[in-house]
Amino acid sequence: MKRVIIAIIILSIIVIAGILEAIFIDNMFDKIEYDLDEITIKVAAQDEHSLEAVNELSVWWEQKRTHIELFAYSPDLKTFSVALAETKGSLECGDFENALSKCESLKIIAANLHSVLDFNATDII
Repeated sequence: MKRVIIAIIILSIIVIAGILEAIFIDNMFDKIEYDLDEITIKVAAQDEHSLEAVNELSVWWEQKRTHIELFAYSPDLKTFSVALAETKGSLECGDFENALSKCESLKIIAANLHSVLDFNATDII
């Protein structure tokens, strides 16, 4: 009987951890999607504050990326960082057209990362 109770407790902890992880990932990528939309609007308008917005997202992303790499790995994690740096570089040079194309790349990479890191029914199958 003790083994059954222990097994149920361990199973409960695993399920709760999985649910919390899914919520964390969803919230994180909701923020990224919102920030990327705001950055895209600023870059398209050639707003001088677009570089500041990219810098803020870069700092935030690097903090989150280290946490994500503790429980999941994807090469796109580093690719997203590189694309952010390329966007920043384009903005520093005043190349808003290239920065706008990089914003679109960031959106695609973020969507791919979200689908890789999030829990899907195909993960079970």
